[in-house]
Amino acid sequence: MPGRTKWSDIKAQMSPERRKRIAAKTAQLRSTLPPTTYAQVRWAAQAYNTGEHRYNDFYRSVYCADFRRSLLERSSEADAEKLLRFLNQWKSRCPYRVAQKLSAALPEVACHLAPLSDAAIDAGDLHDSAFSSAERAYDSLVSIPRVGPTIASKILGVLNPGFFVMWDKDIQQKYFDRQERNGHTYTVFLKAMENSARSIVADAHKHGIEEPVVVISKEIQQNPPFTLAKFINDYIWLTVTRQEKYPGH
Repeated sequence: MPGRTKWSDIKAQMSPERRKRIAAKTAQLRSTLPPTTYAQVRWAAQAYNTGEHRYNDFYRSVYCADFRRSLLERSSEADAEKLLRFLNQWKSRCPYRVAQKLSAALPEVACHLAPLSDAAIDAGDLHDSAFSSAERAYDSLVSIPRVGPTIASKILGVLNPGFFVMWDKDIQQKYFDRQERNGHTYTVFLKAMENSARSIVADAHKHGIEEPVVVISKEIQQNPPFTLAKFINDYIWLTVTRQEKYPGH
């Protein structure tokens, strides 16, 4: 039985014009898929940091461990309002009166998130129980009036930036067409992000980079370092929501 024809052999028989068309189509496809290489998330961090929403002081303060701890442990209305101000920078349009209900709901969300306190999307040892906890936390948030699927994912991305990747309507439709956005679909999305994270880490190691987030964070002068989930989020938001093209191949 004859073996398969190698792609390199097929490519060698193509005209230069056809090879260019295939390369362009492949680049376009890659620009709307989850990142799989270290270079992709590195580009996203740098592009995001020089854009209109750059990692400014307010942005960094929301992602700091002290604010996250305060949200989960104190659940004050003032902290919830600060979180809403952050979300509304991305046109979430969540009225500030929601802060009271959000602060009242955060203790329940914190209970769901407790098993994920040390979890990271790039840990490589995540179990189904972790995603079940994520699903419960997500559904708990969307039960709050005026907290929709996008806002819920962004809140989770702040509460545990190492595990949660945010999504919005454009991102959801890209990966799941028009399926309902609920906790189950969101955890399927997170599992896809876990696979992406593994590929990025493996690619970084292949290039002699043991801690990709540390290197990237240093390049954008972020200390303490952001997480790989955060950098994946930036890549997907730039390429899907903002429709920017990754310039690499």
